[in-house]
Amino acid sequence: MPDAGERVAIARLGRPHGVRGAIAAHADGPTLGALQVGEAVTVSLPTGERELVLAERRGEAPKAILSFEGVTTREGASALTGGTLLVDSARLPGVDDPDTFYVRDLLGFEVREGERLVGTVREILPGPANDALVVAGDDGEILLPFTRDAVVRVDTPARRVVLRDGLL
Repeated sequence: MPDAGERVAIARLGRPHGVRGAIAAHADGPTLGALQVGEAVTVSLPTGERELVLAERRGEAPKAILSFEGVTTREGASALTGGTLLVDSARLPGVDDPDTFYVRDLLGFEVREGERLVGTVREILPGPANDALVVAGDDGEILLPFTRDAVVRVDTPARRVVLRDGLL
């Protein structure tokens, strides 16, 4: 699990919805659906971060319409387009099943193809079809698809990702 106080992405903000400051949010997991009116969130933008308070949520994940206190115009919502909605990691539901994990928990896992050490997971890049693991090794960085075809096993207790033989 991440350190206390660490913020994690739970949604991407899309286009404004209507003329009163609402905006579409595309969830990255179940947490967006659990946000309550009055809760504080952070929106990360290329220009910096904004602390906002949720004023209204319509619809459910994976796509919801959000309104924030102080954002009352289409132009105000448009300024949030492309932002990432962040919350404290403590808001994420716990994982009880040992075979279940958050993809971001793979950071720091070693990656092996058979007995060969490929490197360490440095970053996870979300994608529309599947995530990609950025693996840093002796030969530099490589991108690996996080798919059933490429990844044979994730050994959480050993902090290891095992790739299909012959993948590389």
